[in-house]
Amino acid sequence: MPETENGTRDTEHGTRFALAAVFLILTAISCATRPRPTAETRVRSSNPRAIVEGRVRDVGGRAVAGVSVQGLPREKDLAWSPSSLADGEGRFQLELSAPGEYGFVISWKGITVVTPREDDPARVLLRVVPGERRTGVELVFHRAEWERALRAP
Repeated sequence: MPETENGTRDTEHGTRFALAAVFLILTAISCATRPRPTAETRVRSSNPRAIVEGRVRDVGGRAVAGVSVQGLPREKDLAWSPSSLADGEGRFQLELSAPGEYGFVISWKGITVVTPREDDPARVLLRVVPGERRTGVELVFHRAEWERALRAP
């Protein structure tokens, strides 16, 4: 700590520094935690889940295995659901809170990329109702976009 003119330590400076550090830590924690569920979120979470099944393909139409697919809630009262790992044929299955509207995100090597492309999974719009089983959802994986993100500094 810096010393004052009379040789004593400036504890006020140290206290301000400690308070600033605590503030930054609390701010980071609050940003990283999930928001509290609303009453409507709890109601929707108690409904039967909608099952969504589909495939992930690359731009050439080939199956993409090993990527993680997650429903992207389009409404504030929808809880995030667990992701699904695409199998060897690119198939995935999600259980989503319903009713609700979703897009999708794909993660690969720990990175999720959303692009402005018309066929980006985040732009897909899918409305589901409780207990519904939706099949045939086709998502496009733009590997070049992920590779660009992996190379970015």
